[in-house]
Amino acid sequence: MSNEDDVPSLDEPERIRKRRNVFSYVALLPAAVLVLGLMVLPIGETMYHSFTNWDGVTSKFIGLTNFNLIFHDAIIRQVFVNSLIFLISVPLILAASLVTAVLVYEKVLGWRVFRFLFFIPMVLSPVIVGVLFSTFFLPGGAVDQILKPLGLGNFSWLGNPWAARWVVILALVWASFGFGMVVILSAMATVDVALYDAAAIDGASWWRRLRSITIPMISGSLQFLSVINVIYTFTSLFAFVFVITAGGPGFATTTVDYYTYITTFENGQFGYGAALALLLFLIVLTLTIAQVKLFPNREVQQGS
Repeated sequence: MSNEDDVPSLDEPERIRKRRNVFSYVALLPAAVLVLGLMVLPIGETMYHSFTNWDGVTSKFIGLTNFNLIFHDAIIRQVFVNSLIFLISVPLILAASLVTAVLVYEKVLGWRVFRFLFFIPMVLSPVIVGVLFSTFFLPGGAVDQILKPLGLGNFSWLGNPWAARWVVILALVWASFGFGMVVILSAMATVDVALYDAAAIDGASWWRRLRSITIPMISGSLQFLSVINVIYTFTSLFAFVFVITAGGPGFATTTVDYYTYITTFENGQFGYGAALALLLFLIVLTLTIAQVKLFPNREVQQGS
């Protein structure tokens, strides 16, 4: 005679599933608390204080006054133009990443050494990169010594607005293309080598293989690099600018994030700085959405 207790209950799998779900939520709780405390609440507080006159201690709601001041501030217009100028670095980073990745992928002479050397700038902090470039481009520095035989030495690289901008752009490109090279190399590793072999048999040149096979196959990775570098250019140039030019000459190299720092911590206008930060966030969000919408992922699937 069978015992009814030995028969498994039909509800037991459901109970186990619910128990596992509860455990999953409990396990995620510490991370959720950290995200809430370190990201969501500060962002919400920044959004609120962007509508206030805040000195860091007390605040008074003033509506859209901060944003009205921003749109009528001549310095702000120049700062945003500077940030747009620094976007020149994005195609330069993509080009340098693509060329170096292709050369390493094709295992040119000394490719292992080059792969190591190209990635070194990526592991250096922006402060170290900034110190290197500010030293190189000082009057009588390494760059002047190299150009001196050509009669081009002793130029005030950091005292000329456009020259200073290009120094910052070069520092950004040098510090960033190593990461792009690794991303592109990872994408190229998934491409079937038979495609290159077939193209070579058909007489396709190196440039034709790059344009017709490599770039279409890794277009998704190129889009990813484009998006993150645009975001980085708008939000993370503070260390480069602070160390290399301190925003000068004048405001020629001052970026939005650096001007937000000046306004907030040097001038004590915390509400105004919060409004700048919120505006920067909206601009970066708009540019990111535009890139995703205008340049959809057209990465070719192998075998299609």
